Amino acid sequence: MGYIVFILFTAGLCLLFYRWATRKSRQRKMVLASEFPVEWRKVLQDRVGFYHTLKEEDKPRFEKMLQLFLSEKRITGIQTEIDDTTRVLVASSAIIPIFGFRDWEYQNLGEVIVFPGSIHRFKDEKSEAVSEVLGRVNPFQNDHYVTLSKPALEQGFNDMADRKNVGIHEFAHMLDQADGEIDGVPKAYMPEELLKPWQELMYRKIKSIKAGKSDIDSYGATSEAEFFAVVTEYFFEKPDQLAEKHPRLYELLTKVFHQNPKRRFRINFRELLNPYGKRLGRNESCPCGSGEKYKNCCLAKKAAA
Repeated sequence: MGYIVFILFTAGLCLLFYRWATRKSRQRKMVLASEFPVEWRKVLQDRVGFYHTLKEEDKPRFEKMLQLFLSEKRITGIQTEIDDTTRVLVASSAIIPIFGFRDWEYQNLGEVIVFPGSIHRFKDEKSEAVSEVLGRVNPFQNDHYVTLSKPALEQGFNDMADRKNVGIHEFAHMLDQADGEIDGVPKAYMPEELLKPWQELMYRKIKSIKAGKSDIDSYGATSEAEFFAVVTEYFFEKPDQLAEKHPRLYELLTKVFHQNPKRRFRINFRELLNPYGKRLGRNESCPCGSGEKYKNCCLAKKAAA
């Protein structure tokens, strides 16, 4: 009798351990099997220019990567509401730089914290002077926390011509941090033979920025880390211009991100995007692409759920 009890107890422990060990993969299977929310697709169509540059067969992969990110990462609002638009824009900021990778994860990302305005911080520990920033990466023990200004996050997606996107900027810092340091040298995913050419080019470009002889945003000359984040924004917002004015820099960034976005950016974002548009109407075409009216398709499914 005692032997049977021991066997049952051991089997129970093994089952508990198995469920604990496989909880992440089981959760991911559930997420991947679920339909992409039609309201999220509406946000992508109205606000995310990068989404429009993708081939039709690549859009579902972007959507699934976004779903996984939102299922596993916390997004917390400080005195501001975190609605579907905010969630999708934060997740898009994270997915755009890693879309060319397979099986990439922000393993050290603890949480994304969204503020209603700019973020105040002291310039140094001894000074009482305060600076205002629109986003930053905050290291804390083994995790890093991304903080973002909600208005700046939205503006970054509203204008695809200004070469600025604070969400992409901060997640570029997270990618830079993958090798243990936020130093502007993405060792974790740049071929070793390109590290020296990258550093040499980076310092030449920073020198040009400081001399006022570059169209790269002056904030890129603040530090090596900020240079990498600023040119990442440029790479994903105006890739054709970057390739024309800084061909070697563009070439190296294509190897870093495994993407060549200038091939895809031959579209008019001002005509496609609708950041201030009305809510999806009942009689409009459903964003899922079924060809049915929204009220007869995904809205009906949502009501029946």
